[in-house]
Amino acid sequence: MGLTDAKLKARSKDVDRFVLAAWEESVAEEQRQRSCVMAVGGYGREELFPHSDIDLLILEEPATFSPGELGEFLRRLWDGGYRASHSVHTVADCKRISPGNVEFSISLLDRRLLSGNEKLSRSCEDACRKPPPDLAVELARMTDRRHERFQHTIQHLEPDIKDTCGGLRDLNAVRWFAKLGVEAAPDLLEETEVLFAIRWALHEHAGRDLNVLSFAEQDALSSHPEDWMREYFRRARRIYAACRELKERVLDRRPGLMGSFFESRSRLSNEEFTVAREQILLRNPTAFQGDPGATHRLFLFQARHGLKLARDTQKRIGPTPHWTWKEWKALLDLPHAAIALRAMAETSYLNSQLPEWEHVDCLVVRDFYHRYTVDEHTIIALENLEALGFEQQQYGALWLNCETKAVLRFALLLHDIGKGLGGDHDARAVEMSAQIGARIAMPAEDLAIVQRLIGEHLYLGTLISTRDLNDPDVAQQAAHRMETKEYLAMLALLTVADSSAVFPGAMTTWRRTQLWHAHTAIERQLTKELEDERIVDPASLTGPLAEFVKGLPTRYWFRTNDAERQQHLSLSIAASQIGVACDLRKRQDDWQLTVVTKDRPRLLADLAGTLASFGMNILKAEAFGNSRGEVLDLFIFSDPMRSLELNPPIVDELKEAIAKVVVGKESAEKLLRRRPKVTIRYKMQIDTVLRFDNETSKVATLLELQAQDRPGLLYDLARTISLENCEIDSVLLHTEGQRAVDVFYLRSSGAKLASEHVEQLRAKLKEVMAN
Repeated sequence: MGLTDAKLKARSKDVDRFVLAAWEESVAEEQRQRSCVMAVGGYGREELFPHSDIDLLILEEPATFSPGELGEFLRRLWDGGYRASHSVHTVADCKRISPGNVEFSISLLDRRLLSGNEKLSRSCEDACRKPPPDLAVELARMTDRRHERFQHTIQHLEPDIKDTCGGLRDLNAVRWFAKLGVEAAPDLLEETEVLFAIRWALHEHAGRDLNVLSFAEQDALSSHPEDWMREYFRRARRIYAACRELKERVLDRRPGLMGSFFESRSRLSNEEFTVAREQILLRNPTAFQGDPGATHRLFLFQARHGLKLARDTQKRIGPTPHWTWKEWKALLDLPHAAIALRAMAETSYLNSQLPEWEHVDCLVVRDFYHRYTVDEHTIIALENLEALGFEQQQYGALWLNCETKAVLRFALLLHDIGKGLGGDHDARAVEMSAQIGARIAMPAEDLAIVQRLIGEHLYLGTLISTRDLNDPDVAQQAAHRMETKEYLAMLALLTVADSSAVFPGAMTTWRRTQLWHAHTAIERQLTKELEDERIVDPASLTGPLAEFVKGLPTRYWFRTNDAERQQHLSLSIAASQIGVACDLRKRQDDWQLTVVTKDRPRLLADLAGTLASFGMNILKAEAFGNSRGEVLDLFIFSDPMRSLELNPPIVDELKEAIAKVVVGKESAEKLLRRRPKVTIRYKMQIDTVLRFDNETSKVATLLELQAQDRPGLLYDLARTISLENCEIDSVLLHTEGQRAVDVFYLRSSGAKLASEHVEQLRAKLKEVMAN
């Protein structure tokens, strides 16, 4: 028995004596012989803290108590300094779950007779020996609702140690589940002693029933409050994990459709892992622990399917050799990476793979703004980032089109790694990320992006709070800093995920809208600058590459890396000999086509039509033209039927078709006619929006278009534009779910489009998109 536990029992015995004296002095002997007074709840468990309520059950059969007698009893308790929480019931009441008052039925699990009719007491014991059959489910639901109130996390900087996740109610719930036959209670003696000692000290210091560990109380109770709270969080983590597992086990015993869903999910099992009740178990635990690569495969499986780890699986996870960036990237590219990272943190595996994480694990940094510890804030931010994918527009579209998800997630994982070390935590995190990147062999270009995102992760949030984005100079300065639309999108995503993780509601609708307006203003400025500005005399470049990039838009330079530029140069050299050169390669979730050839009318339309004729769905397209009259067209597309993957000869057929169409030996229109017409049922209808802009660019007319995406849309648009005697100087295209968002830079005879020409083209495009 711990010191605090002994204090609790001693206090309970003192209260017993006072309650019994008050009972005998205020209630007539005849009434006492017909009834019982019982301690329930914390009082029944003999766990009374200095200022806890006294939970009492007055049991009578039949109901005969007069209000006067009971009132006198309660008055004596109140005058003695005790707050009594009482209820009067019959034995029949104890046999059923009380509607709207499940707490009463649960409190009976901790009943203890103080005084009264022994026969009535035995009847109560007989009635309560077998609790109501649905009580475990009601307890689980009640616990889940409470967990939801606290965002399903223990790591609030000022926790309510009674009600929060991992607090005393969770500790009691674990015991109650054991009494209800769910599972024997795990050994939580050390955790119990820590929480009991904290609540006892909190009551004594406050002089009342106070259960919130505010910063002021933390300072009063410990000379090293941050370290003290870290110890509390680590103890609370074990309690919460035990309670959560039991709660979920009860809630998952559901028949009907939910049971069928779980059954279907079990089909995800493979030779290493089996899925049961939404949890991952090991088929061969001994083999798992003897295979250094098995843990990585486990977390990959979890990140791919979004499942939780069973408790036994968690226990078998131990340190393994450090991952390289290859292993990290494989995990961070998967759709449910956040749930795997949370599991890695909860099992301390993240500490072993990323030793720097040990410092922020349960780290308390007081800024009177953040609600969570540093590690929990980071994991919530990663979860927020993934949740953006469920949005149809704006940030959801940015996340969907982000091609560097692993890099962005890794930057978010490390963005606060420098906190608590003194000085500028952003600068410290940038420095630490360099060391981490070198250790895991992260490519220099990816590491540079990670460091830049960390260093600038507060930039956009500060910008919207301190600057007017309607001022063109502000947008221009921000655009110069961002350099590319891709980086701007990454920083906007990181900002909204990070800000939303400060505390619930921190990212208000107004702030979220302001951030999107900032993104839009900066993106428009980038679109203008990176197209109008051309590479004239590339610094530090000589020879064939310098000649190739001359005249390309500045956007090309920011969009590509050294290896890609060399590849494009090789394609250019090949195209100069055979007329056209292309590269087609599989990426993780899609395909990329790069074509280099001499520019000509309708080239973009013909390439788009060729891809559509093979059933490909274009997700993104970019066109770059240099001063030699060459054009580099880049397409990102999906293969919905997986025909390229399942039938490799089609890859060569597609490349051959592209070459023939480019040199005029084949017609994209003819290829499209061979493809059966596909009817698509859309979940939602997208309104068509056409916007012509003759102000943004100095040399071209911008056509911004939003429309319902469909097979062959880009072909139809580009073909119509060419037929209307317009030159497509460059194009930016991406897809937001069912919405196609395209930006064309157009000229006619080398100049911007006249107003009459604009209206003529507008009418033709509306006609095409209506069909």
